[in-house]
Amino acid sequence: MLLRKVRSPEEGENVEVTIISIVCLKAKESGKQYTKRLLPPFLIPYCQISRHGVMAYLGRFCDGRVEYAIGVRMLGARDIRTIRRHIAMGLATISAAALELASLLSGLPAHATLPDRQLNESPGQYLQELSKQMDRAARRAGGTRVSETPPMVYAHLVSVVERSARGVAIPLTSVLRAAVFHDSS
Repeated sequence: MLLRKVRSPEEGENVEVTIISIVCLKAKESGKQYTKRLLPPFLIPYCQISRHGVMAYLGRFCDGRVEYAIGVRMLGARDIRTIRRHIAMGLATISAAALELASLLSGLPAHATLPDRQLNESPGQYLQELSKQMDRAARRAGGTRVSETPPMVYAHLVSVVERSARGVAIPLTSVLRAAVFHDSS
């Protein structure tokens, strides 16, 4: 059992959460990296601040404005530089996830439509609209009711791929397609 610490804004302290780790014995025998940790979407890789707190903050202040007292409460961070850094990273991740989903949706005209970006729409709101269209595409492609995927999951996937030390062997759109269109064979 692996434990990871994440900041709890409610308690103001770090709390432990259990995470999953996969061990590949073949890679271990060959001297390669043999473990892979699977983080839930609410965890940011290499960080104790939760993605949920960052997404909630950006839902409230979509322009990236820094409100220190609210940032302390929602992110659990006490340093203004940490709050600023997480807001900037969150905005960049949301924008990157929206761009990747828009790219994926543009190739699926039979299953969903690419929503137009509105003039005053925040990146988070646009990601929400793209997420709805991805859910629609998954339902139409699968023929059955598929549960909705929250925008945080797409932000998580993009963040994990972008922060991967060695990169991934397949394009990010393939990762997102696999997440949306589950292989049920």
